[in-house]
Amino acid sequence: MTLKINAVIITLTVLFFTAAFIVMPKDYFSENENRSLATFPELDIEEIFSGEDMTSVSEYLTDHFPFRETFVRGKTDFEINVLKSKYVNNIFIGNDGYYIEDYIKPENTEKIIDNLNEFQDSINVKADFMLVPTQISIYKDKLPEHASPLSQLKTIEKYYSSLNMNCIDVYDTLMANKDKEELFYKLDHHWTMDGAYYAYVRYCSEKGFVPVSRDEYTVENIGDFRGTIYSKLNYSGLEKGENMKIYNKDFDLSVNYDGKESNSLYNMEYASKKDKYSIFLDNINSFVEITNNDTSSDRSLVLVKDSYANSMVPFLVNHYKKIYVFDTRSYRGAVSDFINENNVDDVLVMYNVNTIDSDTGVNAIY
Repeated sequence: MTLKINAVIITLTVLFFTAAFIVMPKDYFSENENRSLATFPELDIEEIFSGEDMTSVSEYLTDHFPFRETFVRGKTDFEINVLKSKYVNNIFIGNDGYYIEDYIKPENTEKIIDNLNEFQDSINVKADFMLVPTQISIYKDKLPEHASPLSQLKTIEKYYSSLNMNCIDVYDTLMANKDKEELFYKLDHHWTMDGAYYAYVRYCSEKGFVPVSRDEYTVENIGDFRGTIYSKLNYSGLEKGENMKIYNKDFDLSVNYDGKESNSLYNMEYASKKDKYSIFLDNINSFVEITNNDTSSDRSLVLVKDSYANSMVPFLVNHYKKIYVFDTRSYRGAVSDFINENNVDDVLVMYNVNTIDSDTGVNAIY
């Protein structure tokens, strides 16, 4: 009898979730995860019967499983609250409210170094290279006891010792200031504008610029920022987000975002959305041209970067008439051709060490 009851329960459960999967409306963008969800793949009969590469089907079913986020949150809550786990979904549950993304062993370092060196060889100006360590290096003291993550510093040293660019190390600068203010978010993988500021000061030291004081800016606080780490954990213990601080200065700017004109380095429409970090440089654009109409400088900069650089541009703009920003993940031209054709003064290649290994743009940099 018990077996029959169990069989009925299992059958009804399967039927319930099958019906829910069919009937429930499908969302194709997850605001919580800030990503597009899988669409139903196009398959032919041969693929279905042969079982070839059904990964796309699996991804679709996983992304649209009924009550998916509820189940994920329940799993995370169980691991943290019941099992007392200090490592969930690739995130360390740290001390003092820190949630720190792990650093995974890179696989493409040699290939990326070769690409960067070929890029340098193809341009007519000496490029600067900045590889930014993340929370796991700067706030290592906040990790749970017995955590022993892979060292980012060995990777950084490998890049700096192998590249024929001018390498700008910001590790010591960040470490020297880490207890003065929060240099990285606790619920997102990016650094704060304060972290970006200290890297900017280090860049100015290398270039012979006098850094502008933050006192020349006004601070705007944007609360309830729930970033990528918040989304990866999906933990009910995180009842509220954290503050995002942005620095404003009264520049006369002309900014072209992939053909869209603006006079600001911030798109404040994102302040009311979950993806608040996209305030900086209006999210992702393949090419941004910034003109500072206030400056007497005639210098120009090409910035090849990931999203870490977005929050440093509001400081860099003090020193350049023109800044050309390239996101090579989507830019279809050759950045090296642009540099050579426009006779730019400076080139800065800037990435964070945690994601450079998987950044598809590095492979298309020249």
